[in-house]
Amino acid sequence: MNILFVSTDYPRRGQPTTGFPNYLYRVSLSLIELGHKPMILAVGGWDGHRKERGIEIWTVSVRTYHNYKSQPLNYASSALQTGYVLNRKITELLEKVHIDMIQFTSLYGIALLYHGKVPAVLRLSSYAKTAFSSYQTHSPETVRMMALIERASSYRCSAIFAPCKKNAVAFGRDCHRKVNVIETPFVNDVQEYDCQFYNHHLQGKKYVLFFGALYAEKGILVIAEILEKFLEMNPDYYFVFIGDECRINGENSTRMLQKKAGKYVHRVIISNALTHKQLYPVICSADFVVLPSLMENLSNACIEAMYFERVVIGTDGASFEQLIRHGENGLLCEIGSSQDLLEKMQMVVDMSEREKTEMGKRAKRRIDRLQPEYVVRKLLNLYEYVIKNSKPR
Repeated sequence: MNILFVSTDYPRRGQPTTGFPNYLYRVSLSLIELGHKPMILAVGGWDGHRKERGIEIWTVSVRTYHNYKSQPLNYASSALQTGYVLNRKITELLEKVHIDMIQFTSLYGIALLYHGKVPAVLRLSSYAKTAFSSYQTHSPETVRMMALIERASSYRCSAIFAPCKKNAVAFGRDCHRKVNVIETPFVNDVQEYDCQFYNHHLQGKKYVLFFGALYAEKGILVIAEILEKFLEMNPDYYFVFIGDECRINGENSTRMLQKKAGKYVHRVIISNALTHKQLYPVICSADFVVLPSLMENLSNACIEAMYFERVVIGTDGASFEQLIRHGENGLLCEIGSSQDLLEKMQMVVDMSEREKTEMGKRAKRRIDRLQPEYVVRKLLNLYEYVIKNSKPR
């Protein structure tokens, strides 16, 4: 089967990346292993074509022109322009390449302008209504516009699926359609680690780790409120943040965290996003990992940390409960509660090394259920069902 993934982003391998491009890479490798041909069409810095690890990749550049005073209108303009350019390229590819199935991301609603005859499915990479419900990154009007475009794009696709049960329920309720749940596959494709960052900054240190973009919806403000207190209570610990900085309430997230650490700022280490070769040694040596997101779409960071047998503290009700059983293979805290996060962190601090090791092993067993032979076969079953039951457009 030839499958075309249509995406808003796909960086070159070896560059730091986010959860969605990681998903595309992992599912593509898994499909190749199972005898299928994945292809990727994504927005990039220029129009081009390349091949990586057997995956054909086309990129198209998108120039967006918007000078509206309204943030929602600027978003809608960018989304429509991006969708137009990508769908124009799809039409061009269909004249040259045989494609059995197209999978769109929900981001930017890029399926909205699709009018081809090849069956298409939509994967919820997020749902703006749940992802930005705190309105700390985007205004309520912008979030409503984002969610509207995402929902409208789903009607151009024959089926919808999401990795996260919470988003599947919310999106399905709002669209009055069934949304399947197919979790994200995980394969560790890194064959050789680069320990340079770890050796230079972290070797010999005992540390708590957060990794992911440093913006409000990832729970950065929740951590910030108890950062100084935790470091005061635990003088042998450092706190490590790995991820690209953002602005929160008009302030740089890195500077905000440093201020919140107070007199213990020398025990806070902050780095921009790292490649997996550099990041994985940092995860492996963390004492434990905190991910207090306000909402996730089955967190890639959580999956990676659990794969490396780390104790993870996630938020209950933000999709972490889909992976973590509290007290068994990790811990869950209340969404938005700094005090509850601090209590759960102290619980891990007070665990013996044996207890942490056993909890980490149970975490790894949960991630083993995300191996491609289980997860990707469910995806293929969905493709086959859609192809069999699709009606000519």
